[in-house]
Amino acid sequence: MTRIAAIALGLALSLALAACGEDPASRPYQGYVEGEFLLVGAKVTGQLATLNVAAGDAVEAGDRLFGLDPKQAEARRTEAAARLKQAEAELQNLLKGKRPLEIAVIEAQVDEARARLALADAQYKRIDRLTGEHVASQSQLDDARMSRDVAKAELERLKRELETARLPAREDEIEASRRNVNAARATLDAVATELDDLTQSAPRAGQVQEIFYREGEIVPAGRPVVSLLPPDNRKIRFFVPEAGLSAVSLGEEVTVSCDGCPQPLRARISFVSDEAEYTPPVIFSVESRKKLVYKVEAVPTGPAAALKPGQPVDVALSPGGP
Repeated sequence: MTRIAAIALGLALSLALAACGEDPASRPYQGYVEGEFLLVGAKVTGQLATLNVAAGDAVEAGDRLFGLDPKQAEARRTEAAARLKQAEAELQNLLKGKRPLEIAVIEAQVDEARARLALADAQYKRIDRLTGEHVASQSQLDDARMSRDVAKAELERLKRELETARLPAREDEIEASRRNVNAARATLDAVATELDDLTQSAPRAGQVQEIFYREGEIVPAGRPVVSLLPPDNRKIRFFVPEAGLSAVSLGEEVTVSCDGCPQPLRARISFVSDEAEYTPPVIFSVESRKKLVYKVEAVPTGPAAALKPGQPVDVALSPGGP
């Protein structure tokens, strides 16, 4: 006989007793242990590289459960880090202006232009004096003046170029470079988060109930890899016939016993269904009315590690209850 069949038989016997008019508070109801499992899955699709637990293992909150292959994500992180470094270097270059070597070249050109201007000015003054002595012609003086003016203009141009070279880049260029840095940093942060998501740890202490994937298999994003059952995620589910429903109330304590339990456990009723159901399903009629039952759930008030999901239990109401 399967466990489900045994539970169904027990429920049928319980209903039969109720039909005989036995006091509901004086006899146990048949039920079973229900487990509320935590399903821990992968946030991204990847190949399962490491499985750190096996079914039946006890884990603490924060213990590593499994990890996906990180090689591709690590390569993306290396690339993202290099792009961020390049973007930061470009921004610093814009903030500092031209490099010292480039500025030194322009400074040398300024010195040369200043020397040419001095020479052109001296030449102009000499021709001007000779023109006054009627030794040089007016055209020679005009040529000397033009050479001096050209040398002066070239010196002024190079001075302005030197000033510009010493200044940082335009504000719009700097702002665009800052945006590039921020985008590169965001990409690196996203890859770092992806790497963190490849490894999953236990959100709470509990026992590993089932493993859904093995090392080497591809795990789709969102699919569970491990199921955990925390100690306080167990509850008792039992069924009360319509005739005994008046003896059941929320918050009432019940006594739970089972085969293999060292001693009865206490539980508190946390849920009473408002809807009736049939065990087994039948079409409602006056004749089958005695088969109508209501689902009731109770939460253990103390340690309940001995209770296993699916395990049959007997539930007794407190004497003198409502």
